[in-house]
Amino acid sequence: MHPRFFRARRRKVSTGDATDDVAYGPIDPERIYHISRLAVEDEDSAPTGDIRVLVTGHGYDHPIVEQDSPAAATLYWENEPFHLMEGESLVARFTGAASGDALLMYLEGFWHKRVNGAYQGCAVCSPEITIKPDTHSGY
Repeated sequence: MHPRFFRARRRKVSTGDATDDVAYGPIDPERIYHISRLAVEDEDSAPTGDIRVLVTGHGYDHPIVEQDSPAAATLYWENEPFHLMEGESLVARFTGAASGDALLMYLEGFWHKRVNGAYQGCAVCSPEITIKPDTHSGY
C-alpha cells in the first residue's frame, strides 16, 4: 500500500469551560498516520492557561508538545514528526480559552494501511535492514 498524503484542519468554538479539546481521530483500524507538521491556534484571544497536544486512546494521555502562555491569533508549530496508530486520536487541549473563541488545529503528513498484518512498504514503519558479513575482522 502506497502512502497517501493529507492535510487536515479541525475547528471548534470554545465553550468557555476550563478546557476545550480539538480532536483528530480516532484513527481507523489497520491504519497508521505519520504526522510531519502540526499547528494550533486560538484565533480570538489568549487562553489564560496553556495549549497541550496529546495522543489519546491507548490508556493514558501521551504529551507531544506544550505551549505555555499562548498569545492570541498566533500559530504554534511542531515540526518534529510523530505517528498515530489505529484507535488513537490527536487532541489539542486549550486551557482557559474564552467562550466563543475559534480554536484550530492544522496537521499534515501521510497515512497507509497495513498489508498482511504488517506496515510494509513504508520507509518509516518497515525499513529494510541488510546485514553484511564482516570481512575485516578475520573471523
